[in-house]
Amino acid sequence: MNTLYVHVGTTKTATTAIQNFLLDNQKVLNQKGYCYPMFPYRYENISEKRNGHFLINDQETDQNSGVFREGMDKILELFETYPNIILSDEGIWSASHRRRMSMWKALKAEGKEKGFDVKIIVYLRRQDAYLVSSWNQMVKSGIGHGAVKTWEQYVEDQRYLRKMDYYKQLKKTSDLWGRKRLVIRRFEPKRFLEGSIYADFLDTVGLKLTDEFKIEKFMRNIRMEGNTQEIKRVLNNMPGLIENYHSFFYRALISYAEQSGKDYPCDMLSKEEAEAFMEGYKEMNQKVAEEFFGESELFDLSRKDLPKWEKDNPHMADDMIRFVGACCIQLINENKELRKEIKDLKSKMQHPFRTIKKKLISK
Repeated sequence: MNTLYVHVGTTKTATTAIQNFLLDNQKVLNQKGYCYPMFPYRYENISEKRNGHFLINDQETDQNSGVFREGMDKILELFETYPNIILSDEGIWSASHRRRMSMWKALKAEGKEKGFDVKIIVYLRRQDAYLVSSWNQMVKSGIGHGAVKTWEQYVEDQRYLRKMDYYKQLKKTSDLWGRKRLVIRRFEPKRFLEGSIYADFLDTVGLKLTDEFKIEKFMRNIRMEGNTQEIKRVLNNMPGLIENYHSFFYRALISYAEQSGKDYPCDMLSKEEAEAFMEGYKEMNQKVAEEFFGESELFDLSRKDLPKWEKDNPHMADDMIRFVGACCIQLINENKELRKEIKDLKSKMQHPFRTIKKKLISK
């Protein structure tokens, strides 16, 4: 039977790296009867590499119309050549319950009518790490409610906390699809098959990581460290800050983020706060561990004992000086590139006239 694999995240579990890997190895996948298809749909602030985003395009998914129907028709066509299709989009996990369940019901009906199986792949990250990483990503991109919120404001927003009730979401999905259709992994490197996220993901779709697959340099989302995330958060609230400006400031900050992190190693949660935060998820995590893994503990709860980040820390002044310097260096480099482009353009424009002049002189 043909199988549609739907990789739903969660957010901040190397989904971008997995998507890049699948695209880079499309030829190898095709030879093995797998396909990671690209669709013509484009969404604001959504990479086209997230090929499963069309599934949650609408609040209510209509099985017989819209992009869902168009996308499924392409998948049915591909099934004639490839018995296994892979879709990936971390937004599926984060989508509202109404939108997600509407999509699942339409997809289940489609599979039943057209005769293909569906398997749902999800990676779970420890909630305290998930929370910090998600806020960091929002601040970095300048997109979303959390992009301008202070850390204290962010952690009080229930919209983000609800996404981390793994048991509730998995139970509802399992009740609809059945336990056997869920492939659940923990996003902890020590648990990855062969110590590789790529080998681990391939295993979820029934493949092995061999020398045939190429692994480009790990395309991780670079994390802002030290004071760089707070500088970007404040910049996000500036009036008239368009996408190009966000990108400019981000490149400047990320150029020295690692140095900032070395000078001021810290975390947004103190060790005591992180332990108290995880205590709130203890019962539901135990349920996930017992019902889906047959174990008593879901995550490794060990952590580094880093100091909690404070805004008035003594390293902020140095990081602000670095930010100004990084912006200047970036402007200087961009001006060099522009001067080179102008010089090359002038040379190309002058060349035809020289040729014409030589022809006229020869005549």
